[in-house]
Amino acid sequence: MGVKKIAIFGGTFDPIHKGHFYAAEIAIKKLSLDKLIIIVAKDQWRRKNKIQAKPNQRLEMVNLAINEEKFDSKTRLLNYENKFIIQASDIDIKREGKTYTIDTINEIQSLHGEKHSYFFLIGADVALDIHNWKNFNDINNLVNIVVVNRKIQENIMPKIKERYNFLTENLIEGISDQTSTNQRLGWSNNGLLENHDGNIEKIINYDSVIKYISTNKLYGYE
Repeated sequence: MGVKKIAIFGGTFDPIHKGHFYAAEIAIKKLSLDKLIIIVAKDQWRRKNKIQAKPNQRLEMVNLAINEEKFDSKTRLLNYENKFIIQASDIDIKREGKTYTIDTINEIQSLHGEKHSYFFLIGADVALDIHNWKNFNDINNLVNIVVVNRKIQENIMPKIKERYNFLTENLIEGISDQTSTNQRLGWSNNGLLENHDGNIEKIINYDSVIKYISTNKLYGYE
């Protein structure tokens, strides 16, 4: 087996939504990935907003979304070999204590082999603070950090380019403006959300995820 390109896509995914997979699609195509691993965090102790769904619930929703894409004949989430390469991991959920990115990266490389080329996908808002992460220099040496930006956060990119010149070649700009925050707000309003034009519309998500949220009455949905 030769050297593979493996991406690590971590987050709380509270909840997972199609915007996450749009980012994954662009990363798969732009980076010519062989594997993309979604890491569901047990917690994110640096995060300001409280995580609402339990770790196992968030993992289950991620797996539901993955399966829905995997068995969709029209999925756009295929790599250069026309293979579906996305999988979920619970290594952060199983780990005792606080969750650190450096531990996740080390564990993934231990499981899949250190010879491969690794990419770490992070949001633009998170990227502004990465120099404060535990063992940041080690992280930067072990993986290629890829910044994924939403349409609504375009003003962040110049700051990131100025602060971290080594990221200039690994930028994915202008992806979907869907957010987990808006998803939670919408579910607390019975699945309805006000869009940018002030119109009320239904939340867009995977059918299986919508059913799971409804059945388990997550995010205040009644």
